[in-house]
Amino acid sequence: MIGQMSTTRDINAAWNETKKKAAKLYPDKFILDGRSVLHWNDGSVKILDKKISSANYKKLNELAATENCNVDALVSKLISYYKKHKKK
Repeated sequence: MIGQMSTTRDINAAWNETKKKAAKLYPDKFILDGRSVLHWNDGSVKILDKKISSANYKKLNELAATENCNVDALVSKLISYYKKHKKK
């Protein structure tokens, strides 16, 4: 019976693979975010772009380093600046 038990690592790997398949096969029902968390797609979130080019990723990291913050904080600042200065 002990030989038939799966390790936690095997179970986690199977669950992660299942989440990826569900999000890929049924994008109208499920969304898999960047942290591999599976969410119901209730229509409130529209994913426009999941990928960032390596050149832009490098530029973001360099800019974050010069601003003494991480990329997430930098993107938050950029979005907030954009919203404040967007032409109405």
